[in-house]
Amino acid sequence: MESIVSNEQQPNIWILEDDKGCQFVYEQILKEHFQTTYFENIKKFKDQYDQAMASNKAVKPSMIIADLMLNDGNFLSFLTTQFHGGLGEEVPFIVVSSDDDIESLRICFKEGANDYITKPFKKNELLVKIETILKSHQKFGKPVKPNVTIDGVVIEGLTTKQKKLLALFNTQDDRIVDRDLILEKVWGGMAVHPKTLDVHLYNLRRKIDSYGFIIKSLGGGRWTLMTNRKS
Repeated sequence: MESIVSNEQQPNIWILEDDKGCQFVYEQILKEHFQTTYFENIKKFKDQYDQAMASNKAVKPSMIIADLMLNDGNFLSFLTTQFHGGLGEEVPFIVVSSDDDIESLRICFKEGANDYITKPFKKNELLVKIETILKSHQKFGKPVKPNVTIDGVVIEGLTTKQKKLLALFNTQDDRIVDRDLILEKVWGGMAVHPKTLDVHLYNLRRKIDSYGFIIKSLGGGRWTLMTNRKS
């Protein structure tokens, strides 16, 4: 696999993982392409993260990979109480966990996660996801993307993925999309967790409801964007 970076310095990936065996697996997978820094608890990660982001000279993480359960707490609780959706705006991050609960996925994506991978994962799966996310982050950086407008109504407070999803509905006749089209246009054809698309649609539904719009399932992996706004 070719290096994903265009300069001599390899991306530095910070990994929150307290299992030595898992750390070894990460090291074997990532050592050829990335620098890695490991944290066995949330406190040490938070302390070093704050120092790195506050200093112009410190080496900042290019990406974060985090397990959900660390020896001093739950990473989900940490996200919701400390970052409030802001971590993904500063640094892209992936959650890797044996927890397959859909509510965990909902919270992770709501709090800005770029992806959610279920253990055990394949080496190439992890590498491709890292490569795709880093390329996207390097290309687009952190600019504030324009809000999506539907029927003259500006929809605010959406994540980047939610904006892409909503904009995709707008480009289709009758505002109908299917699963394959979403995966192609929003995820670039990349394989994702089976529940990922459903979770993003669920979170998007909740946000646009107050604006008078709904996303209705048509069955067979097809959805339509509709309005219930009173004229």
